[in-house]
Amino acid sequence: MSHNISILAIDDDQDTLYTLGQICQYQNWKPLLARSYPEAEAVLADCAPSLILIDYHMPGVDGLSAVSRIRKRLSKTPILVLTGDEKASVMERFIAAGADDYALKPIRALDLISRINAHLQFHQKSKFFTDYEKNIAPNTLKIIENFLKAQPDFVSIDQIVDGTQLKKKTAYRYLQYLIDKNRIETRTVYGGKGRPSVRHKWRT
Repeated sequence: MSHNISILAIDDDQDTLYTLGQICQYQNWKPLLARSYPEAEAVLADCAPSLILIDYHMPGVDGLSAVSRIRKRLSKTPILVLTGDEKASVMERFIAAGADDYALKPIRALDLISRINAHLQFHQKSKFFTDYEKNIAPNTLKIIENFLKAQPDFVSIDQIVDGTQLKKKTAYRYLQYLIDKNRIETRTVYGGKGRPSVRHKWRT
């Protein structure tokens, strides 16, 4: 599977771009490198990458504007922001613009790889359910909705399965439906051993 994965990295710093390219090659991902958003546009005109990494501070079109433009073009492709700014307000702006996650600079290879893998895996699973609209049962949907509405914080797929007694495959399908309908929020959480998992919360 890794040979079919392409990662678009957008960063005006040549050293960072080189590092991201090396990380991709180490993971057998195809690196697509761009030093600016205009360069990235040229790449996007030819292909749809599996995931996009984008720097926050860039001359011209900055990371925030670029995320917004890319999200209008690619509605489902995971976007991870690379930034040295840990302010919650900055992250909230990126999430509102359409980003899925962020990784702090300076880049830590293992952390970045874990984050990329988490989003690639979730995106891959969701692609199995692109025909879910015609297979959504109102009663089952209500079960998941009621469970999520009762949770005060983000919950994992395993917690949803335990709480609803639905099969995991079914839960994934209904969660993807709710995500596409913008009814729930998602967040990637990292455990003590650095293992990432995607969690969900009803959007209030």
